[in-house]
Amino acid sequence: MGLLPEQLHKIRGDLTVTQTNMSIFSEMLSELTPGLEHPEDRNMFEQLHATCRTMQTRLVELIDQVDDDKLTADLLEVNDNMNNLFLRYDRFEKNKSQSQARQGAIKKSIPQPRPVSEAPLIDFSSGVSDPPPSFTQVPSLANFQDDDAANLADWIGDKNIDTDGATTQEFDQFLAERAAAGDTPRKEK
Repeated sequence: MGLLPEQLHKIRGDLTVTQTNMSIFSEMLSELTPGLEHPEDRNMFEQLHATCRTMQTRLVELIDQVDDDKLTADLLEVNDNMNNLFLRYDRFEKNKSQSQARQGAIKKSIPQPRPVSEAPLIDFSSGVSDPPPSFTQVPSLANFQDDDAANLADWIGDKNIDTDGATTQEFDQFLAERAAAGDTPRKEK
């Protein structure tokens, strides 16, 4: 179909509006985090998506009807860019669904009691409430009371305490072995 100059001017104006909407839509796709959008942003985002879909329908109709090669090329380029935007939108929505599914799964999951092998070495509970059974199965030094510490000192006794500040013979031997091991040159691979 041959276009009058004013029709060509109107189509070019509509193309400019379309490209502006596409630019804003693209920026929103880049800036928004799937599933964490502000409700007003989400509303505008959905309106832009619907507007771009409508505009693409009109673009495709115009491509078939226009005889001007330059305008046809421009329409095809805008259509390709629009399709790329819709692919990004589809990925955005997929990521949003996955994000919401993960958040739902986290909220629904009930923490399981830890096995004894993963219990903490130090129990920081205040003693107000009973700790879970799995924690009571592992002794903790942090639970010793003052009288327990006194009993421990009595149990150790004075036989292992060297009052003049010297180390025991076994410890001296250990230090000598470590020093000798440090002086030995390492074999290179």
